[in-house]
Amino acid sequence: MGRRQHSPLTAERADPHVCTPDVRVRALARAPMFAALAPDALADVDARSRTVAFQEGERIYHALDPAERLHVVVTGAVKLTRLGPGGRAVLTDVLVSGEFAGALPALGQERYGEDAWALTGTCLLVFGAREVDDILRRHPSVALAALAAVSGRLAAAQEAIRRLSTASVEQRLAAVLLMLARKVGRPDGEGVLLHAPLGREDLAAMAAATPETISRELSGLRARGLVDAGRRWVRLRDVAALEAVAAG
Repeated sequence: MGRRQHSPLTAERADPHVCTPDVRVRALARAPMFAALAPDALADVDARSRTVAFQEGERIYHALDPAERLHVVVTGAVKLTRLGPGGRAVLTDVLVSGEFAGALPALGQERYGEDAWALTGTCLLVFGAREVDDILRRHPSVALAALAAVSGRLAAAQEAIRRLSTASVEQRLAAVLLMLARKVGRPDGEGVLLHAPLGREDLAAMAAATPETISRELSGLRARGLVDAGRRWVRLRDVAALEAVAAG
């Protein structure tokens, strides 16, 4: 679709060796449940995790499986999907460094509430039930912060699904692109490039539409000079105009 035939994206490395101690601790400091901890406490939390790498497109866990692990994104991006109205898969969020995926009974969830996939090559810190129990015992303030973060994630997912049932496809697509710009957008001199390999299927899942409809809507936005797009990339050229579209 776009004027460019090649993708302007650069691949993220799915390599645990890029997750150095400094990079891991910085990611933990951005995580809502750990953000209030002092540097030495963050290092203690890091020591109780293991580092796991996923390649683009790999599934991290399945919805409704027993909740056994908490994952904190260090590098790359993770997408969360769950079933929406009519049984259609809805992409509810894209997670970047410092955000978490997964659940544990200690945090109020017996089963995972969504599917998690590596959107790019991704490095994660993984905590099992025993490690989280140790962390909660050593750092009690984490418990309330973690419960608030889990509750906020559930409320946000429910609100995302509710919004998808009331807005037009154009509004939903514009809102999705703006959210992605906040998460994975990088100014590149021509606009804001979404630095993740997002296909029409991904955008359709987030906007609760078919890939064919998303292609038509993207073509319309491109004709108006609001976006540029290729096979698996999108650049926002006029953020203010997209905000007006999303607002209806």
